[in-house]
Amino acid sequence: MKKVIPSHHNQLENSAVKLMPLSIFHEKQAEIHRDDHYMFILQQKGDFVIEIDFKRIELKGSSLCFAGPGQIHQYIHQKDNEGWFLFVEAELIPESYREILDLHQWLHQSSAVMENDIIFDLPPLFEKAENDPALPIASIKRALAESAVGIMISKISSVDTEGFKHHAQRYSITRQFKKLITDHFRNTKQVQQYADFLNITPLYLNEAVKDVTGYPASFWIQQKVLWEARRLLFYTSMDVKQVAFELGYDDPVYFSRFFKKRTGMTALQFRAKNHDLSHHHH
Repeated sequence: MKKVIPSHHNQLENSAVKLMPLSIFHEKQAEIHRDDHYMFILQQKGDFVIEIDFKRIELKGSSLCFAGPGQIHQYIHQKDNEGWFLFVEAELIPESYREILDLHQWLHQSSAVMENDIIFDLPPLFEKAENDPALPIASIKRALAESAVGIMISKISSVDTEGFKHHAQRYSITRQFKKLITDHFRNTKQVQQYADFLNITPLYLNEAVKDVTGYPASFWIQQKVLWEARRLLFYTSMDVKQVAFELGYDDPVYFSRFFKKRTGMTALQFRAKNHDLSHHHH
């Protein structure tokens, strides 16, 4: 059983933006890992299968996809694809963009697009700029990266920019709520408790979060617990009882029922299935 999740740090080699062809991984299968930066896939043709936080995402034809810093991911399969990886330091992406990307993690991290979508015009500009020594390449790459991320957000996000502005308060509440979950999910699992943190009613918290994400507050609390449970089951040798205690459950039997109800399999079945998959070579 693996005990450490490989983390890739400073992969960008002190460059805030890095562009690479998708074909770079045809010859070498990347291991399951997490990055300290954003990874975007701009696929114009072909097939790509990636797993992000144990969720399998299949990109067929012209597609966009992203993984955020800290998200566990693995490249499963590629075939006849053309396009690019775009790696961008988190600090380079405007906060308003990062907030939208964070809201879509675990929910909607990919989108089909047209083969002639404007986003595919940007990578060739990257490449041309790099070959012109007279240009301020760092500034141009940053500007192009920000443009690419903005276009990607408009495609992936199911709520348009005006919608976010119109529901500014609910958007702010949702952002604060998701941060609170990250900080407190082990000891705080009730919507009422998070509503108290935010000084609003549980009903309004649920309405706000559902308006922005499409799912109520309880869904996101459960998703955080389930994601952490899957991470512990796959990457540590803890038994199910230890995992339950680590996640703040005094009753391991209750935790086991919760896990099976939400995932469709027992914790041990999940561990066995994913342990086998991690050793399957494509």
